[in-house]
Amino acid sequence: MKALAIVVAFAAAQAAAQAPADKAASNAETRAVADIVDCMVAGLPEDWRAATMEVNLEKPMDDTGGVRYLVSREEGVSPTEPFEPCDVKKPARLLIGLRNAQPPERRGWIGAQVSIRRDGRFGIRYGYPKP
Repeated sequence: MKALAIVVAFAAAQAAAQAPADKAASNAETRAVADIVDCMVAGLPEDWRAATMEVNLEKPMDDTGGVRYLVSREEGVSPTEPFEPCDVKKPARLLIGLRNAQPPERRGWIGAQVSIRRDGRFGIRYGYPKP
């Protein structure tokens, strides 16, 4: 039930989001983030407030890398406590696989962070190598 409520809040927030055209998520990105959130929520403790999934690649276009899942139980505190989602590999694989649906200029990321909050807010940030 907890997971369903968060996914519904996520969907409502997604529908209400008004991102600029150059920053708007593609349908593939939206679906992947929804699947990632669903898996993350399944492993969160009852009293969670915020959670993140961090993926780090050694170089652009790598197929594997490091991933960690962190949760915070206090409002306004950055997630630092590890947790285990429904499947440790699935969310990271979804995000790495998503690159093929991204515009070529956005595919070269080496780091990504998916953040979710209990109130349904969410975000995804990509990090790119320095030129």
